[in-house]
Amino acid sequence: MARRRPFDEPWKRIIETLFPDFVALFMQRAHAEIDWSVPTKFLDKEFSRIARGARGGRRTADKLAEVRLLSGETAWVLIHVEVQAQRDDTLARRVFRYHLRIFDHFDREPVSLAILADPSPSWRPRGFGYARWGSSMRLEFPVAKLTDWTDSIEELASGANPFGIAVAAHLVSLATRGRPEVRMRERLSLYRALRRMGVSQDTASALWTFMDWVLDLPEELDDRFWHEVREEEESAAMRYVTRFEEKAEERGLRQGKALGLEEGKSLGLEEGKSLGLEEGKSLGLEEGKSLGLEEGKSLGILIGKAAGMRESLLFLLEGKFGTVPETMRDRIEQITDTARLAELMGRILDVNSIEEMGI
Repeated sequence: MARRRPFDEPWKRIIETLFPDFVALFMQRAHAEIDWSVPTKFLDKEFSRIARGARGGRRTADKLAEVRLLSGETAWVLIHVEVQAQRDDTLARRVFRYHLRIFDHFDREPVSLAILADPSPSWRPRGFGYARWGSSMRLEFPVAKLTDWTDSIEELASGANPFGIAVAAHLVSLATRGRPEVRMRERLSLYRALRRMGVSQDTASALWTFMDWVLDLPEELDDRFWHEVREEEESAAMRYVTRFEEKAEERGLRQGKALGLEEGKSLGLEEGKSLGLEEGKSLGLEEGKSLGLEEGKSLGILIGKAAGMRESLLFLLEGKFGTVPETMRDRIEQITDTARLAELMGRILDVNSIEEMGI
């Protein structure tokens, strides 16, 4: 079975891309009160400020969004997605801490929501607080437990809400661990359900990207999957997959190539050269020290084509700062000069904030 990959980043991206559908599925009352004619503003910079100073808790799929209400007011929605393989007893404390920090730093009253995507049906933290000598403080927050939909995967996939496909894909990924043949068949079923739903190509592309990550397959089965999909696409009036493949190719991920890797070359090494090192020379660093590591240790990301270097740069930025604003992502995707990309990767060690990158 293919190595299990973390789901945090795919979840953050699909939430942002399909935010109205996400809210419609998990926060029906909120969806009815939000003015969806006003674009949602994702507050990555603001969230980075409060998350950087908060003690405890690992980096997770957390998002902070600002929406305009039909009443004319604005509201901040703080979303926590817990997607690990086991329960995390620090979650409730983390929600509490972030909630208070937003109130303290920005004088805003956020609405917190926890999406529990872990496989344990019994784990449902709903609040955190403390009390002593008559003084108390407590935060209660709603949770959405994805395993509650385990028996409704077909209903999710056949409904009118595209985000149901994402939830179904995540549940299938949990149910098919160690069963690649079953996973391939279920992935084909979700592809067909997505086509029947008749969503836009942008929505289809976002969901394809999400499913490609959470329902990863061994190479042989992945090839079989794409062969069947392409056969069905040939006779389709609207071809979703073509657009997805073009996007994947631009990002250096087509046909199983990830982060600029080609044909079995190991991650971060091409003919023995580590990231940023060519014939013993360092990339913007002194005396052969590789990016972020010392004494020639490879960071594990290949420098090659511009597409691979862009993906590597995004990976490094996410690793250091947690979140890369979409506007910055767009600017990075436009960079084709490999020397410029190399310069930016070499600069990461010297900056204390993502704004200092100057992208």
